Amino acid sequence: MELEPKSWRDSYTQIERLVLPADTNVFNALYGGRLMEWVDNVASIVAFKHCRQGTVTGSIDSLFFLAPIHLGYIVNMKGRVNYTTKTTMEIEVDVSAQDAMTGKERFTTKAYLTYVAIDVDGKPSPVPGIVMDDDDTKGRFSAGEQRSLRRLELLKDVKKEAQIFDDMH
Repeated sequence: MELEPKSWRDSYTQIERLVLPADTNVFNALYGGRLMEWVDNVASIVAFKHCRQGTVTGSIDSLFFLAPIHLGYIVNMKGRVNYTTKTTMEIEVDVSAQDAMTGKERFTTKAYLTYVAIDVDGKPSPVPGIVMDDDDTKGRFSAGEQRSLRRLELLKDVKKEAQIFDDMH
């Protein structure tokens, strides 16, 4: 079943969070794992909004921590769909952090996640494509396609490793 393509703008999501003491490590910086949780949450919202059905995280193939985010900073996370296959969506999440006292903001994190749409039985389900309405969208789609091909090669290797493990146990 072919679904009507959608604009990435239909599922674009932006969320802000304040870094509180419970979110930080001994250096008064945001735990990397906490930021990963927040990034995954933003991406899941994008995925739901794009396909309006159940979704699960398939992979996080890159997550780059470029700069620390400190206690009291305002974290801004922006997510969008870059690329789709029949049943998956690549979602990019960009993170910046703003010093709440000075207003100075910097780019801190970039992540690419793959989400899989699932039906009521937990089986992969079709997702809408992306409307290619400008050069930026086309470029992001093309780059996403290249990342998807690399992910599929890595997935083959991981499945082989899992099979070897399972055969030994």
